[in-house]
Amino acid sequence: MVGIATISAVQAVRAAGAYGVLQELWISRDFRSSHHGPHLLEAVHSEAKRRGSQMIEVALPPDGYPALERVRRFYEERGYQVAGLRARKRL
Repeated sequence: MVGIATISAVQAVRAAGAYGVLQELWISRDFRSSHHGPHLLEAVHSEAKRRGSQMIEVALPPDGYPALERVRRFYEERGYQVAGLRARKRL
């Protein structure tokens, strides 16, 4: 297995309708530097759009997490806006 992504569908007035919460985005250690993460995240975006989501939201690790800056950078480089412990991207 190279990786896995799971997403939950949510309805909210603040999001103007449906949006997705990215529950997990995991890439096997053997594949983490081979661009599979960005490809899997793009597939998540495409599927969420197809299902009518207006936005994707992801929870970030708490302060003190060893790879917090790397995780934040990963999402920011893909258009996510970080707000505290969450990052959001309009689709």
